[in-house]
Amino acid sequence: MQTLLFRCPLVNGLHARPASALERQASRFVSSVTLVNQTKSRQGDAKSVLALVGADVAAGDECRLLIEGPDEQAARQALGHFIGHEFAQCDSPLAAAVEEEQPLPVFLSRSASPVWQGKGVSPGAALAKAVFVEQIDLHALALRHDEEPFPLQQQRLIVALQAARMRLRDDISQQADEAAQILDAQSQLLEDETVEECLLDEHDARNTLAALAKALDVLREPFRQSDSEYLRQRELDVFDLGLRIAAELTGNPWLGLSQLDEDALVIGDGVLTPGQLLMLQGPFLRGIVMPTGGETSHTAILARAFATPLLCLASTKPLFAAGAGAYLLGAGHGFVLAAPDDVAQRWYALECKKLAAEPVSEEADMFSPALVFLDEKLHDKHEVIKRLTDNLDVQGRALSATLAEQAIWQREAVFTTALGFSIAIPHCKSAAISRSSISVLRLADPLDWGDGVAVRLVIMLTLSEQEQAQHMRIFSVLARRLMHESFRERLLAAATAQAVVDVFREEVIILS
Repeated sequence: MQTLLFRCPLVNGLHARPASALERQASRFVSSVTLVNQTKSRQGDAKSVLALVGADVAAGDECRLLIEGPDEQAARQALGHFIGHEFAQCDSPLAAAVEEEQPLPVFLSRSASPVWQGKGVSPGAALAKAVFVEQIDLHALALRHDEEPFPLQQQRLIVALQAARMRLRDDISQQADEAAQILDAQSQLLEDETVEECLLDEHDARNTLAALAKALDVLREPFRQSDSEYLRQRELDVFDLGLRIAAELTGNPWLGLSQLDEDALVIGDGVLTPGQLLMLQGPFLRGIVMPTGGETSHTAILARAFATPLLCLASTKPLFAAGAGAYLLGAGHGFVLAAPDDVAQRWYALECKKLAAEPVSEEADMFSPALVFLDEKLHDKHEVIKRLTDNLDVQGRALSATLAEQAIWQREAVFTTALGFSIAIPHCKSAAISRSSISVLRLADPLDWGDGVAVRLVIMLTLSEQEQAQHMRIFSVLARRLMHESFRERLLAAATAQAVVDVFREEVIILS
C-alpha cells in the first residue's frame, strides 16, 4: 500500500468541482484510492465524487490518500504531482459579496415605500414586476401521484436517471466558463455509482417520486452534517439533480417555475437551485430575491457570472404577503422595496446611470475631467449629491458611494453648504474616500439647496482621512477664490470638462 499525506489547500474545501478533478485522477488507475480526512476521522472512496464530498474536507484539514493495487506506485506518483501542483487551482475564492447589511442610501430615506434589507450577493439594480416561486417539495408532490410497485419504481428511476444525465450533458455543451464548470461538476455527481445505488435502493416508498424524495434525503445528509457552511450549501446541488430527475419523471422541465415573458424580479420562498436559475436565465430575468442559506451556493456563483442581481433576506415571507406588483431591487446596496414611489424611481434612474458608467483613466491629483458634469438636469439636492458620490465610486475614488453620500449628508445636517453667488460646496472627510477629489456639477437650471437658496454650481470636496490637515485649508482656498466674480464666471462659462479643470489648475493653488 502507498500513502500520500497532504493538507487541504482549497479555500472552499473539497466540494463537487475539485472533488470531480480528484475523482478523474484516481479513476485512471486500477488500484483502490481512499481519501481519509484525519482531522474529522471521516473517509471516502476517491473514485466517487459523492464519497469525496462526504468526507467533509475543509481548508487546512490533514488528509491521507491510501492507494492499494497493481499500479499503486504509478498512482502514488501521479496523484502526488496532482495534489502538489494542480489541486489548489481546481477551485477559486468566491467573488467578493456583501456579507453584512448596509445602510440604506440617504436618498431613499425620503421614500414611503416599504423596504426590506438583507445581504447583497450579486450586485446590480432592477425595477420589475414580481414573479413568486415556491420551493418544490418532492414528498408533497409524490402524494398527488398513484401508488406504484417497487419494480416499476426502479424501472422508471433508471430511465429518468439516464435521461437526466443526457440532458445535463447537453446543457453543459450550451454553457461556457464558470457555468459549464459547475454543470460539469454536477454531471460527475449524477454519474456517480453511489448516487445510482441510493436511488435504486428499496426505500419503502408509495411511488417513484416518493422513492426519489427519500433517496435525496439520504444523499443530502452528509452535506448537512458538514462543519463548513460552504459545504453545507452544496446540499443544494444534490437537490438540484433530484429536480432534474423529477422533471423527467413528470414530463415537466419547468416543475414549479414559470416561463418569463416580461421583465421580472423572481422572489423565492426557498433558495433557488443552479438549474432553476439556468431555466429562468434570459432577457427577462432582472434579479432574484431569496432567503439566506444560498450566499455561497452555485446559484450565487452563477448569478455573479451572469451579472444577475441577487439579494438574500432572512425571510421572503413578507414579500409574498406584500403581493404582486412592481419591486425595486438594489442588490448592491442590500435592499428590496415594494411599490416604488417617485423618490425610489428617481433613485433607480440615477443608479442605472452609475451602473452604465465606465471609469476613466486619469491623473492621480484632485482635479480631473472625469469628475466634472456640465449642464445636468436634476430635480433636487439629493439627486446632485447622489450623482457626484456615485461618480466617485465609478472612478475608484470612494470605497462605497452610499458611505460617501452618508458622509456628505452628515455635514449638510450641521449647516448648509450654500455659499451664495448660486454656489454650494458640500464637503466631507471620511474613511469612505480612497482618493481626495474635487468634483464639479453645473446645473442646467438652478435648484433649491435649502433655506430658499438657489444653486447652479456645485463644487464637492471629498477628502480621505489622511488629508485631515488639508481639509479646512482646501475649503478656505476654494471659498476665497469663489468670492472673485471672474473665477465664478469662468466656471459657469466653461464649454468642456477639461476647461473647468484648467480653470481650477490655473487659479486654485493647493500645496501638498
